Amino acid sequence: MKNCRALIAGALLLLASIVSLPPAHAAPTVRIKDIASVQGLRDNQLVGVGLVTGLAGRGDSSNSALLRSAIANLVANFGLRIEVEEVRSRNCAVVTVSATVPAFVREGETVDVLVSSLGDARSLEGGVLLQTPLQGANGQVYAVAHGQLLMTGGGTAGGSASLRTVGTIPRGAVIEREIVSRFLSNDTVSILLRHPDFVTANSVAEALRGAFSGVSLRAVDPARIEIQIPEGRRDDPVGFVAELESVQVTPDPSGKVVIDSSSGVIIFGESVRIGKVAVSYRDVSVNVGSYPSHAYGGYGSGPAQDTENQHFVFGESTTVEALVDTLRAIGLGTEAIIPIIQAIDKAGALFGKLVIM
Repeated sequence: MKNCRALIAGALLLLASIVSLPPAHAAPTVRIKDIASVQGLRDNQLVGVGLVTGLAGRGDSSNSALLRSAIANLVANFGLRIEVEEVRSRNCAVVTVSATVPAFVREGETVDVLVSSLGDARSLEGGVLLQTPLQGANGQVYAVAHGQLLMTGGGTAGGSASLRTVGTIPRGAVIEREIVSRFLSNDTVSILLRHPDFVTANSVAEALRGAFSGVSLRAVDPARIEIQIPEGRRDDPVGFVAELESVQVTPDPSGKVVIDSSSGVIIFGESVRIGKVAVSYRDVSVNVGSYPSHAYGGYGSGPAQDTENQHFVFGESTTVEALVDTLRAIGLGTEAIIPIIQAIDKAGALFGKLVIM
């Protein structure tokens, strides 16, 4: 009984603090580069099929047709002729090799590669990837990979099979053909918002107009703003884009509630509100909005609490943060709070977007 009273007292203190919450802080001002990227600056994916050797009996099955063909083709490149049916090996594995290359990369630079088993090898630990060409989506070779594998899970003998058949080679691929992205089109550069939003796109456009007098630009849609580089700056597009990315802007506050059901994490934006709604969960009830004075012990529209029945009343348009804090204060766990928020959203009383991960 004492624990229950202490819990209720704590909830009352929390509700009192909710009543006296100060006005929300102004939205932060950030650089454009923190919320957007320049169109054309994109990563590129490369992939290839290679052969890992030195696996000491832990490679693909000796009757694997894929492995036999790979070994026969490999030795044929060095003038050795062998029939596919004659190949017998448990020390090799056929693998896929992939790499992600940044927007601007030149010949001779190196990037990390990811190696994973394509056959039935038991482990790639300790293996060496033989020289493997990596192709882009257009079929052209842009890099060559080679080196000893490091296991993703640390390579311990007690690791899972999936971890022992996936490894990396830090700086294992050498760029053979440069990949240069284009970020200008007819002296126009485009800014792409990472989270499309009409209000934020308009704010970015207004901030740029204020920073660059007379510049020609337009917000094409909620994600893209086109800027025409002024004639006097066209000989220095890098400098212009650098100044552009440094312009300060105030993005629209987040209107989302994001729930990761597997970890129990709840993230809520400051602009999300809860409308008139009544929630009942076991011996706990929560009401948001105005109710008749005779209902629920005579409480009106202000925040209050019935100490006997654990009934809570909030004013209209309370925040998700206030609701979650109160539910936690009275002892409800995340596993109960998540379905409550989902139910509020289904009832149309969550003024924001609910995202379930």
